[in-house]
Amino acid sequence: MLKAKFVQKPLMIVLGLVLAAFSTAKPSQAAVFAYQGNTTNQPIWRRTAPGNPPTLISGERDGTLGMSVPYSVFEFTVYQSGLYTFASAVPGATSPTNGDWDNFLVLYQDSFHPTKQLTNVLIASTTPNDGTLAFSRQLTAQQKYFLVTTGRRVADFGVFTNTISGSGQIVPVPESNSIPAMFVAIGVALFIRQYNYRTPI
Repeated sequence: MLKAKFVQKPLMIVLGLVLAAFSTAKPSQAAVFAYQGNTTNQPIWRRTAPGNPPTLISGERDGTLGMSVPYSVFEFTVYQSGLYTFASAVPGATSPTNGDWDNFLVLYQDSFHPTKQLTNVLIASTTPNDGTLAFSRQLTAQQKYFLVTTGRRVADFGVFTNTISGSGQIVPVPESNSIPAMFVAIGVALFIRQYNYRTPI
């Protein structure tokens, strides 16, 4: 039976937040935000198929049950509209063709619910083999986004490191609960926090 839970309290370690806007000749700002998580023992969902945007849930084309896999959700917003790049890597990955497990990313806008996989979905991407994956997408300032990290197959789960980079600052939501303190030195912050997601009724 498919086990689907919307609420998670994953332990994520924010690895770095880099802001580069120190040139008087160029007023534009670039940002890099990295965090670590683990899909082991997390809630299960029947993921989407790959696509830009995806139009099928895993298994629909073949008439099978598809891939029901653990997932982890990261909610965020951006302060500047523009092009952002999303990358995910698993332990042991030195290229897209190796690593401990095969990761899969799905990006949503406005809202995410694990049993409404095709609602508000923007893009879903994976790699042909275990390792690393990346894609780019235009984002709009002040919109809510949800980056879902999951597995390509049922046996694919574990530790991952995700990186979001782009035109402006990337901020976890809710910011006040996600970031208790920030230590900034020449645009670099390093902090650790457990993310708490609100329980829906």
